[in-house]
Amino acid sequence: MAEPYVDEAYYKSEYMGEPVESADFQKLAARATRLIDTLTDYQIPKIGLDKFTAEVQEQIKNACCAQIEFYQVEGVFSDISGSTASGGSVSISSFSYSGVQSTSKQANRVAPACLTFLDATGLLRKRSVRIGVI
Repeated sequence: MAEPYVDEAYYKSEYMGEPVESADFQKLAARATRLIDTLTDYQIPKIGLDKFTAEVQEQIKNACCAQIEFYQVEGVFSDISGSTASGGSVSISSFSYSGVQSTSKQANRVAPACLTFLDATGLLRKRSVRIGVI
C-alpha cells in the first residue's frame, strides 16, 4: 500500500482540522488516500506526488485532510453505508429536524471540501454526456 498523502503533523499544524486520535490517524489517512486515488483515476500514484507542482501537492494534501476530518466528524461508517451522522433526524416533543438527505447514498461518502480541493488540481475524472441525434 502506498504512503498516505498526508501525515499527522501536517494535519495538526498546517490543516488544523478537528482533533483525531493518534491511534486512528493512520487508518483514516489511508482510507482518505485510497478515496482520492479513486476519484482521480489513480493519476497521483501513476505520476508520483513529487512530480506535481508545490501548489498541486498542497491541494492534494488539503483534500486528504478534508476527507480525514469528514471521517472524524461524520464517522467512518459513512464511507461504508453512505449515511452520515449529520444526515439523520431528531425529534423532541413537537420539534423535529431532518438533516439534508442526498438522493444518492454514495454522494455522502466524499467530503465536499475534499472535492473542492481536488477540483483545483485538475485531476478529477470528468464525466461527459454525449448527445446524439436519433
